[in-house]
Amino acid sequence: MPEVDTIAVLGAGDMGHGIAELAAMNGFTVTLRDLDGDIVEDAMGKIEWSLGKLAEKGEITEEAATEAFGRVTGTTDLNEAVGEADLVIEAVPEDLSLKQKIFADVEQHAPDHAVLTSNTSTMRITEIGEKLDDPSRMIGMHFFNPVLLMDLIEIIPSESASDEAIQAVEDVSDALGKTYVTLNRDTPGFVTSRLVGIFIGSAVEAFEEGLASKEEIDAAMKYKAGFPMGPFELADYTGLDVGVHASDYMSERLGDAYSASQIQRDLVEEGNLGKKTGQGFYAWDGDKVQADVSPDMADRFDPTFIMSLLANEAARLVQEDIATPSQIDLAMKNGTAFPKGPLRWADEEGLDNVMDTLEDLHEQTDNPLAEPVDAIRSRVEEGHTGQDAGEGFYTYDTTEEGHGGFETVEVSIDEDAMVGTLTLNRPHRLNAISAELVQDLDAALKQLDNDEDVRCIVLKGKGDKAFCVGADLQDVGGFTPAIASEIVRDGHKMCLTIEKLGTPIIAAVDGYAFGGGLELTLPCDLRIASTRARFQLPEVTLGLLPGMGGTFRLPKLIGTSHAKEIALLGERITAQRAYEMGLVHRVYETHEFDEKVQAFAENLAGNAPIAMRFTRNLIQEGHDASTTQAMEAEAGAFGVLASTDDVIEGVTSMFQKKEPEFEGK
Repeated sequence: MPEVDTIAVLGAGDMGHGIAELAAMNGFTVTLRDLDGDIVEDAMGKIEWSLGKLAEKGEITEEAATEAFGRVTGTTDLNEAVGEADLVIEAVPEDLSLKQKIFADVEQHAPDHAVLTSNTSTMRITEIGEKLDDPSRMIGMHFFNPVLLMDLIEIIPSESASDEAIQAVEDVSDALGKTYVTLNRDTPGFVTSRLVGIFIGSAVEAFEEGLASKEEIDAAMKYKAGFPMGPFELADYTGLDVGVHASDYMSERLGDAYSASQIQRDLVEEGNLGKKTGQGFYAWDGDKVQADVSPDMADRFDPTFIMSLLANEAARLVQEDIATPSQIDLAMKNGTAFPKGPLRWADEEGLDNVMDTLEDLHEQTDNPLAEPVDAIRSRVEEGHTGQDAGEGFYTYDTTEEGHGGFETVEVSIDEDAMVGTLTLNRPHRLNAISAELVQDLDAALKQLDNDEDVRCIVLKGKGDKAFCVGADLQDVGGFTPAIASEIVRDGHKMCLTIEKLGTPIIAAVDGYAFGGGLELTLPCDLRIASTRARFQLPEVTLGLLPGMGGTFRLPKLIGTSHAKEIALLGERITAQRAYEMGLVHRVYETHEFDEKVQAFAENLAGNAPIAMRFTRNLIQEGHDASTTQAMEAEAGAFGVLASTDDVIEGVTSMFQKKEPEFEGK
């Protein structure tokens, strides 16, 4: 199958024009087609506006925006759209017969090599392509809205899909800069829509059972469980009619247990579809929900009710060989902004506890989806009850010296280069700082600092959008004076851990470093940025102030005037401006950033480790010490270093004109 250069997008609605813009930004030639010329014209205008805004914000250059828009052509003619396409992406309304007809027509006009994909969120790909002469090129390519911001593409092979077609879609997903999850096989609702249906459906069930009000359930899921929206607000936001339509499709193929509630059906029948009509479960004023969902309500409902049902359905997907645990959790975090994957949550909760909760729910509600599936029962029977046991849906490193077991931080060590890398692993939240991340980062930093194979640490963010965007406001449970002060204190402790390391640490900033994310770089020894990095302390624009060292570390680093410019204006600055201020030490082109950072770290790691430890600490402490105190500390440290084997190695290597091999002795 040839390399994909040209993409046809069928359907110029919000998803369609978003996909077209994304593809054009990443170098593909794109044709955007809709039946209505006015819709096409409107979509082209939205693409041009969006590209202009990205250029205005400094996300891309004006030249790149112009070039991207020049790669998109709008049309109402199907042959013009797909006649030379290597990949076709259908993004029309969720109507099975409509989709089948479109692909039957596409097959008559598209080249034989073209891969055919549907952006459906619910319908089996095999059904959509069942009228094709060649169903082997039919694949699901499920994007998430808004397309430019959401990181995930869910890839679903049809039953007849060829390996070449799957590979082509994976390659395009990579080229679009997206994280993708390729499911093992086709199923209604895939992973994401099936689990979102459980999220909403279980909340409605809890409400019907009289366990709590809608507002109390939403408050608990937002402020205790950390979801960006409660299930009732989410149902309204996406459209109750959309939810009912999706559940009808799934229930016809998976069973009545997946059917929408009568409450939802009644609201749809009455024309109350949610945000778009101004009334659903809640009243809406434009994009703002009119409901009292406050943090003080959160304790009135236990999120375990919903989380256990989510975990059970996720385990069912594993049992049915739809996807692996890591694929399911990744899909839910990156595609639907779940704060934690349901199977990781189950492991942390304890699978035996989850099973007990499910059995109680099944007895109380007679909901068949509450009966624990064998994928949970068998693990419990084998003693694999989760994180505390060392194994559940995941395997955990429970040894003190182990570097595994963290969810929010990834740890890797290049022993040859003597470089340890810590990666903030919350890309679905732009690596925002949660309470769990603070704990994981603190433990991981101390482990690496005590590792003899590590002489330099690199701190970076997962994904290409953000280093870290500061505190995760969904994690803090609403602002009260006590909570706010505790957040600040936890941030200070984390930064002090970095500051007190004996091992040099580099902050590698690629993407956004906002608020606490910027402040997280300040105690690091060196800061290196990619050309697309952006820095900002937006707190004053929110009525707050920088609370992780921005008011005292930043002025020490770049001077009072520059610090006030950043902190008082709250404006976003480029990597180049940060370099001019002295905030970062190097700026590298984005395409070579990782390679340059690694080379820089290896160079630093090659120096004498004891000398580096003393030097960084003296510089750190000497900044606030008197000259007399600093001189005395320097003299004492110099005397200690003079007796080390590293000094002999360094001096000998200098005279022999060879690279020293320091052993830290």
